[in-house]
Amino acid sequence: MQLRVDTGESRYEQIAIDIARRIARGEFHVEQKLSGRSLLAGNYNVSPETIRRSIALLQNIGVVQSITGSGIIVKSSELAREYLKEYNERQEIMNRRNNIITLMNQRRALDIQLEKELSSFLEFSFQKTSILQQIEEVSIPPQSWIVDQTIAAADLRHHTGTTIMSIHRNGKEIYSPPANMELKAHDVLIIVGTSPSREKFKELIKEKTSD
Repeated sequence: MQLRVDTGESRYEQIAIDIARRIARGEFHVEQKLSGRSLLAGNYNVSPETIRRSIALLQNIGVVQSITGSGIIVKSSELAREYLKEYNERQEIMNRRNNIITLMNQRRALDIQLEKELSSFLEFSFQKTSILQQIEEVSIPPQSWIVDQTIAAADLRHHTGTTIMSIHRNGKEIYSPPANMELKAHDVLIIVGTSPSREKFKELIKEKTSD
């Protein structure tokens, strides 16, 4: 579950901040009358209720005063600057909090990805290890009945359930030997199969050729 990033202040507070900035910059002077709520609502393209909340916020901290019949009067540029300072500090805290949340969400996403990759890697390793555990080297005895037999004629796969993966002969390795290849004495066969099938294979090739 991702943590929620705070999107910042509400629209009415944005308007209050804008008015406070204009007062701090001297666009609006102390004791100057601001436009009425309806005109301010039109200027900021918001409802009169939003402007009412903006003015109420500024009035609560002493920046302006709303007087019935007289309108909205600027009361303190100093308090406007203090409000902006407090707002900037709050925004810095909010930005740092959001950065931390973003990093935490990224870390969680990486943790999930890492978990999937690790699981896939372990499964792959297990499968490879299982295959390696099924591989064995077997040398053909000189008197074995399979000497000079082709792989197809010996039909060892049918009789034992094992597969000849490669043959080592005279310092060379023959991968995936063809079915018509003849087996020779002292050939080292790389076979793959279950433990019982490999044991059966070894017992079978120990049988001597019949005279």
